[in-house]
Amino acid sequence: MTSRSKKIVFGVWNNQVLDNRNGLEKKDLFSSIADLHEFEPGNRITAIMGWDGFFVFDPDADVLDMVRSYMEVVQSESCGKCVPCQMGTKVAADILCSIADGNGREDDIVKLKQLCTVVKNGSMCELGHTSMNALSNFLKYYRDDLYKTVTTGKRHPRKTYHTKVTAPCIEACPERLDIPRYIHDIKTGRYRDSLSVIQEKNPLASVCGRVCVRFCEFSCRRGKLDDPVDIKHLKRFASDMEMDAAVKQQDLKVHLAPDAKRVAIIGAGPAGITAAYHLLLKGHHADIFEMMDEPGGWAAFGIPDYRLPREVLRSEAQLIQDMGAAIHYNQQLGRDFDLQTLRERGYEAIFIAIGCRLGAPMRIEGEEDQPAGYYHGVDFLKCVNRNEPIEIGDKIIVVGGGNVAMDCARSALRMGAGEVHLVYRRTRNEMPADYLEINEAEEEGVQYHFLTNPSRLIITDKVVTGVECITMEPGEPDESGRRRPVPVQGSEHIIDCDMVVPAIGQKVDLSSIGTESGLQTTQWDTIDADHETLQTGVDWIFAGGDCVTGPATLIEAMSAGFRVSNSIDQYFKEGIVTLTEDERMSFILRAVNKIDTDTLDRLGSGIDRITIPTRAVEERIDDFEEVEACICPEDALIEADRCLRCYRILTVATEI
Repeated sequence: MTSRSKKIVFGVWNNQVLDNRNGLEKKDLFSSIADLHEFEPGNRITAIMGWDGFFVFDPDADVLDMVRSYMEVVQSESCGKCVPCQMGTKVAADILCSIADGNGREDDIVKLKQLCTVVKNGSMCELGHTSMNALSNFLKYYRDDLYKTVTTGKRHPRKTYHTKVTAPCIEACPERLDIPRYIHDIKTGRYRDSLSVIQEKNPLASVCGRVCVRFCEFSCRRGKLDDPVDIKHLKRFASDMEMDAAVKQQDLKVHLAPDAKRVAIIGAGPAGITAAYHLLLKGHHADIFEMMDEPGGWAAFGIPDYRLPREVLRSEAQLIQDMGAAIHYNQQLGRDFDLQTLRERGYEAIFIAIGCRLGAPMRIEGEEDQPAGYYHGVDFLKCVNRNEPIEIGDKIIVVGGGNVAMDCARSALRMGAGEVHLVYRRTRNEMPADYLEINEAEEEGVQYHFLTNPSRLIITDKVVTGVECITMEPGEPDESGRRRPVPVQGSEHIIDCDMVVPAIGQKVDLSSIGTESGLQTTQWDTIDADHETLQTGVDWIFAGGDCVTGPATLIEAMSAGFRVSNSIDQYFKEGIVTLTEDERMSFILRAVNKIDTDTLDRLGSGIDRITIPTRAVEERIDDFEEVEACICPEDALIEADRCLRCYRILTVATEI
């Protein structure tokens, strides 16, 4: 890599300028950008353009042609709801085309400057507010080059660029759903179109609309004004409204070629179902081997019906079977088959998506005795969700602060427990559980003990009778930046109980894989696979979801299923697996985001976030019927209208 390719020739972002065009090296204001060298091996990045400016790495990069291409993409993304954005971006793109084709006039530059102001100040959405920044900076800092082109009539031949249309909410979503697009379809009453957008990536729309942890909402720029858009419940609305019309009344069968490749998927959880869905769409056979007697994995056996009714999950899992996937139930890896057996049956690739089905121990005194009244959270929820016998205590202690702990605590109340106490070693604000879950559990009667950690089980005649706990206090920050809780000496105390449910983590059952498979494992007892491609050290075996990352979220598991479908498809077609175009663009986008201040220069619309209708506590506490109801069309329209449509466009020029 030459020194020229490592230096920013010119850069402007956040009203900061780095200009090395005169050959004098200046302080690099944009270190994360300067670290970008190659788009892919052997293909150098020459320039980058985005929503607030641009960066030039090669002095020979044609910035005029690039801004022309950029504005054409902007114009194509305009929703057409306001004239300044719809017409202004088109006129700007047309003028730039004329100039680049050698037909420009000096007054074109004046018109472009005027358009920058009109579009930015008059647009209704954030695409319009930010789309002209790159052009405005080009006009300001490349003015002499532009005038030279206009006066000489120099032609700028078109080049091909890598382009990504995204938004903060899209990038925060592990599956990168086009969230502004499906929200816009809801706003215009096109519910079927909205669901179709979701299903481009996500075959479990109704499931995610109920239990997704909403990474997208935490990145929603509307939150800078008031409250984030309720993206999760808008997804549920589109799915619940259109599921019958948009899916079940269609012929979903995928017609595969006679020589279609065969893929074995181990596990019918969210990762496995999503992988099968996309592999079928790519033209490959997908057979799923599931150890239980119904689909869904942890979503089916770990999430209670009051949050995710079983029939909703079964209905969406049926989708891939209608498309042509086969699910073989009661088939457990290591018991009924092994990886080599599948290979011998003619499967040319295998995707392991077995999840984390074992509970993690607390590692405290008395736990190894497995006394009566002691249940791991995963085992407790499995018994509850499968209606298997379980003796519920009168006073229960649940240990943990995540969503599994919330599910255990709220399920115990519904099963008839007199008191449920939740013990967590950090503060309420540090609980990883969804804040709505935390609040609803408290409404239902769960009693919280924060900054409290179990130290010993109290056991009488092989039965749990209490838990010795110690009070904690925040110490020095750990690797994550959170203050590590440390015990307060002499603060030991006992909480009486007749049942203890630790829900502090889960782990993979690696014993089912077998040593003869050739797979490597990590120090965290997970399967070792490439983080991006999900390919293992055995080229025809892929792994993803919780068995690779450790216990994570449903949407992250689905993302693994989507990504592995691309990897397996590429493996079949090319024999190798590399990053997709989208992943490479997202890598560059993350570098740009590091130097982006991301401010909003507008006022909110004054519309509050909708309130989700829920059953009253006194109604819901004694059963497992769904707590939340679907929002009505009127509320969906109001909430969808709160979306600022924060599309961002990234264009990358490369040497090849």
